[in-house]
Formats: sequence, C-alpha cells, structure tokens
Amino acid sequence: MTRRVLRALAAVAVVAVAACGSERAPEATVSTPSRPPAPLAPAPSAPPWSAGDLHALQGALRTAFGASALTTSGIAILDADGRPLFTRRERTPMTPASTFKLLVGASALETLGAGYRFPTTFETTDDPSDGAVHGDLYLVGSGDPTLTRDDVRGGAGAVAQAGVRIVTGAVVADASIFSGPEVNRAWDPDDLQYDYAAGTSALSLDQGTVEFRLAPTSVGAPAQVDVEPPSDMVRVAGSIITSYTTEFTIQRDAARNDFTVDGRIAAGAEQSFWRPIVDQPRYAAGVAHAMLRARGVEIDSGIRVGVAPVAPYVLWRHRSRPLQDVVHQMMLESNNHFAEQLLRAIGATRGEGTEANGAQVERAILQRDGVPQEGLRILDGSGLAPSDRVMPLTLATLLARTAAEPIGHVFVSALPRVGIEGTVRLRRVTDALGRARAKSGHIEDVNALAGYVQTRRHGRVAFAIMVNDRRADDDAVDEGINRALDVLARS
Repeated sequence: MTRRVLRALAAVAVVAVAACGSERAPEATVSTPSRPPAPLAPAPSAPPWSAGDLHALQGALRTAFGASALTTSGIAILDADGRPLFTRRERTPMTPASTFKLLVGASALETLGAGYRFPTTFETTDDPSDGAVHGDLYLVGSGDPTLTRDDVRGGAGAVAQAGVRIVTGAVVADASIFSGPEVNRAWDPDDLQYDYAAGTSALSLDQGTVEFRLAPTSVGAPAQVDVEPPSDMVRVAGSIITSYTTEFTIQRDAARNDFTVDGRIAAGAEQSFWRPIVDQPRYAAGVAHAMLRARGVEIDSGIRVGVAPVAPYVLWRHRSRPLQDVVHQMMLESNNHFAEQLLRAIGATRGEGTEANGAQVERAILQRDGVPQEGLRILDGSGLAPSDRVMPLTLATLLARTAAEPIGHVFVSALPRVGIEGTVRLRRVTDALGRARAKSGHIEDVNALAGYVQTRRHGRVAFAIMVNDRRADDDAVDEGINRALDVLARS
C-alpha cells in the first residue's frame, strides 16, 4: 500500500493542533468533400449547417487564410459535435508551443476535479502539547503550483502558535509524491536561466524561483542586491553598478544555486527580478527552517529531504485555490510552471508523479473521448519543449469533446477572451470580440492559436490553427487568424 493511500486512510485520525502559476511540408489545400455535404448535426438549439452554409463558410475562410504566411498552416475547425467544418493539413503533427496547455488543463480538471485544492502541511509524529516536537517536523508538499514563501511563513506562525518552542530533530521536506528530474531535459538550455523555465517539484515555492531585489544607489557605486526570501542555499557573487542605463545579467550555475551578477542598472527605484532555482525541496526546507527560527522555534538538527511517515499531528494545513482557478490563471498568463506541476500531479494518480505518468493520463483521456492521437508526442505539460508534437485535429477534437463534458463550462471559461484579456488581449478582432476564447502558443518558428468561437447562428465551434514555418511573418499570420475568427463569429 502506497504512502499516498495510507495518508488518505489516516486522514480521519488526524489531530489538528493548529489552524489550519522542420521539415517544411508542401503547400496544402483545404479538404473539401467531393460531393455536396449533408447537413451536420448542430449543437442543441442551434440550426444545422446546411450545404449552403458550409459552402459560404469555407469560401470565406479560404479568403481569410489566403495569406502566403498561412499556406503551410495546419487548421482544424469543428462544430460542437466534433465534425469538420474546415480543415487543412489537420493530420500533420506540429509543434504546439503553449496551446499544449489545453491538454494538461483539460486532463487536470477531468482527473482531479474543478474543486480540488492542493494541500501543504507541517506534520509530526510526536504530540507537541508540551511545547516540544521530539523528532522531525515534516513539510509535506503535494505539488501546489501557487505555494508562496508567505504561505510557508504563515505555516511557521501556526507552528509557533501551537506552542512549539523546540524541534529536537530536523525540518524534513517531503516532496516524494513527484519524482524525476526537476528540469525537463527536452527544453532548450538557453531557456533555463529564466523564470518561465523553472523546474518542477512537489514542494515548489514562488513558482520555483527566488527574487532578486536590486536597489540602485549613487551613480558609480554598487547597487544593493538582496535575495528574497533569505536562504543559505542561495549564494550571490559579483556586483551590479548603479549607472544611467540598465544592462545586467543574473546567471546561475547549471547544477547549484550559485548566482553571479554583473552589469549596470539605472539609478532610480528598486526593481525585482526572478530566477529559477534547483534542489527545490531542500530549498523549501531551508526557507521553512529560517522562518520557524524567526518565530522563536529552535531546530536542533537542521534540514534534510525525506519521506514523512503517516503523522497523526498536523500543525498546519494550507490549501491552494480551487483547481479551476489555477487552470484559469495558467491559461491567462500562459504559465509554464503551473502546467508542469499539473502534469506531474495527474501523473501521481497513477503512482509516481512523473511526466511519463502524466502523459499516460492525458492519452487515456484522449482515447476515452475518441480523440485521434497519431503523431502525438508529449514531452512536457507547457509546450516549451520544441520536440512536442500534436495534430491540429487532436487539439480541436479535444476542445469539442471537453466542452461537452460535465467540466465543460469550467474549461471553456478558463480560456482568456480574445481581444480582451490574457496573452490574447492584443488580437484585433471585431465580430469575434466577446465571442472567442483561445490559448495562444509562441516559441521560435511557432505561431499557434486554439480555442472556441461562439457563432451567431450555429452555436460553438472549436478550432486549432498552427504555423510551424520560420519563413512565416507573424503579423500576417495573426491578421489571417483574426479575420478567420471574425468570419466564424458572423456565421
């Protein structure tokens, strides 16, 4: 029996002591039937797509997608029942970039439930009512993507408020529900110095990053460089000089949290920058250790990483926001860290929280819903890996099927409104304004958009549009996609 199951069985006995984020293909043509199509079944209360409707729609979409920048695009536009309205190279596996977050978002909602909250706890096997924890104090994580240092600071306060004054053992970080490398090996090494490529851990603070606060002083003098939260595990060398212009680097050693700062920063207000860290469970234990000591709790044996036993005393339990809010934030911000945490969290439902297990869960959901998977390659949850592959038809069918599921309304609402918010707020649409929700995707040589449009007469349609072509002009691609969304909204 796994520790996860044991902990669930023991939950009823828990005593609460304290309160408890290529190869280029030839130009393709639109797939059209060889004879006039029969009317497609509509969504409930929507009139059917007649042969004339389809002919007019496909003609208007050919015009919208007519720019040369879109000739190599993969396109799948489906009605509410998943039937094709317009397709082009829809079965060509392509690099999805951040549209891949649609897969992990839908899978997490289906697997864990919209109301799921990630717990993080301080636990002990010893009754602390005498003011002492005889043994270790365990900080146990479950993969909360939103856990912050302020949350842990609150946990340290709860331990102190429970009357604990000394821990005779260590602060032990238990992140064992996840396993595998923190940093995805399929990611571009050039990305790994930036916060958007932070690693993954069941105990991940501040989205796997540490904050650098740079306070300029007088011109010619070193700026003040502070790390928040303070940690013995984060070491900083070098200096940044106060100047009239800003150009600096904050570079981390590949294997350790040793940072080197260099360059200059313009005089003026304090600024903050975030950089990813490694060895996240040990880092979290160190942060917790410092915060406990700041609240007057002595720790005799330092910190370490381990696996907590089933502990009857929970001194603090923090619960994340509901999963539906986490998925919504992930979609709005295109938050890579949230996506990676969710992939391992759903993987943990099959045993170990690995990327491979998470991918198996995603594939099982696609298979259950009859979503085609040819050429599908899942290397991460975020789409940051250039080697991810998915057909436009896969994403569009996933969107159509998920909208019809019990969690459909939650999922559709999680996507940002095109032209209004999130990463799609700058898209210039007219008829589609307020009628389209979508997830964008951009990495080098990739421009993609996938989501929903509420048509005027035929209900909701699902779409996935991908361009994997270094020759394609992004402005022309975006203009063509925006025109297509307006065409769909008018239909």
